[in-house]
Amino acid sequence: MKFNFEVSKLALKDMDEIWEFTAEHWSKQQANKYYKEIIDVIQKICNESVIGTGIDEVKKGHKRVNIRSHMIIYKIQNNTVFIDRTLHQKMDIEKQLEE
Repeated sequence: MKFNFEVSKLALKDMDEIWEFTAEHWSKQQANKYYKEIIDVIQKICNESVIGTGIDEVKKGHKRVNIRSHMIIYKIQNNTVFIDRTLHQKMDIEKQLEE
């Protein structure tokens, strides 16, 4: 079953910050490439919802998928993959998901 996806305001903010950081430290071309990779992983989650590692100990019903040095935090509700956050792997997940 293929799912649609919805991105939270916080996840959009995360993705914007990732783009800005990448553009500032490497290039706009690299930032665009990485942003596309993140979207591609979201599409993969929509197509293969079984991917991802459960993080019930942090937030019930949520999973994470790693992409390079970041992780996409999501849950599936009805027929929608809800992208909660896109965080750097060194971030304190519990603290970030409290927001």
